[in-house]
Amino acid sequence: MPEPTSISSKSDRADADSARAMLPSALRTQREPSWRDIARDVWHISLPAVTTNLLQTTNAFLDRMFVGRLGRDALAAVGVAGQGMFLLMAVSFIVGTGTAALVARFVGGQVLEDARKALRQSLTVAALMGAVCMVVGYLLAKPAFHLMGMEPSAERATINFFSIALLGVVPLFVGQALGAVFRGMGDMRTPLKVMVLVNIVHILLDFALIFGIGPFPRMGLAGAATALTISQWFGFVMFWLALRRHPVMGKAVRFQRLDMMWAKRIVNIGAPASLQALLRITSMLGYTRILSATPQGTAALAALPIGLTAESIAFMPGLGYSMAATALVGQSLGAKRADIATRYAWMATAQACVIMTIMGIVFYIFAYPFARWFTSDPLVVEVAAAYLRINAYAEPFLALAIVLSGAFQGAGDTRTPTWITFITMWLFRLPLAYLLALTLGYGTHGAWWAMAASMMVSGLLTAVFFQRGGWKRVKV
Repeated sequence: MPEPTSISSKSDRADADSARAMLPSALRTQREPSWRDIARDVWHISLPAVTTNLLQTTNAFLDRMFVGRLGRDALAAVGVAGQGMFLLMAVSFIVGTGTAALVARFVGGQVLEDARKALRQSLTVAALMGAVCMVVGYLLAKPAFHLMGMEPSAERATINFFSIALLGVVPLFVGQALGAVFRGMGDMRTPLKVMVLVNIVHILLDFALIFGIGPFPRMGLAGAATALTISQWFGFVMFWLALRRHPVMGKAVRFQRLDMMWAKRIVNIGAPASLQALLRITSMLGYTRILSATPQGTAALAALPIGLTAESIAFMPGLGYSMAATALVGQSLGAKRADIATRYAWMATAQACVIMTIMGIVFYIFAYPFARWFTSDPLVVEVAAAYLRINAYAEPFLALAIVLSGAFQGAGDTRTPTWITFITMWLFRLPLAYLLALTLGYGTHGAWWAMAASMMVSGLLTAVFFQRGGWKRVKV
């Protein structure tokens, strides 16, 4: 077979060899891959991603435990301020999702210079967006959190936490872009190594600054926010240094003057994914408002982050498989193998369903011990345990929604999951939660059942639309 004319030097040939080595085995082999080959590729890429997400979950788990010792107001503040931070993170998905989809497609098609161009432009776009979001966050923090209807002490704590955490928004955005490049290449091991270091730094600082260990001052809730900000800067530096060492993409790790054509290309893919995240987060803010109006009030707000943190032990593996599906589907489509992309997506979904179903069973059985790890408040424990038991039924459906959404993103089809999110969370979850929790008087139990039902509907709709196959024809 003649050598491609675009590879004209020893350096180019080395780049091409390195790029081909990044592909999963099913795309490197000349024979038709078996289901065992597909399963092995999915497992090989998913395991580091799942481990990374579990580390982040453990990190959040310990953080909630530390903050829980500061009282109900502190827990409520972290939960509500966390929703504000997730709102900003949703904007970062514009760059993260667009970059991952483009890099995966270009690596699969072995178009290396375009992959490098996508990297350089994503860094510039991420830095600009992060700076804008930080300023907007400072301006809107007080009026936005006032609308949440919290008790005055909890509201003050929320604003203080959020104001400190905003200092880490720019490195958070750029770090998202750097991590997206690794995901697009199918390299989940390097992010795992980075996140091990980041989590160690965060937990040590978190404990030291909250409680005043050794030479560190006792800062309470402000210490938790400070530890978060420092760890975000540390993570950005580690990701930057790691990517600089990459044999193919390392030479492209730098900021570059904004190219509107490439910026538009990234945004066109990433904007719907960002909108999807914004819809999810804003619906959670509305959901939080409904919880605050229940008879349990602040206890319900304190129970929500406990439930979400504990439940994330289950859905973080799903996110790991979602990341794997993004890379595998994108690379397969770049290699003109839509058939293999389909098989990768369903295999990743099947493996995630098994893990998340098992975890749902564990949550149901051990709901109360999980809740007691975070707080000794009897009412908060009761409400959080109910959350875990009710939402345990939805875990396999949540796996469908999470993993197949990642497959859609790998294909560059970010609009379909966005519409599904709008339907299930805004048109279904919020009205049902209001009806059950407030109108019919079921309180937090009604709100938890509305959440579980919406996840079930989301999983089924995502599976139906993925099976239709329109994502195979999306151009990036």
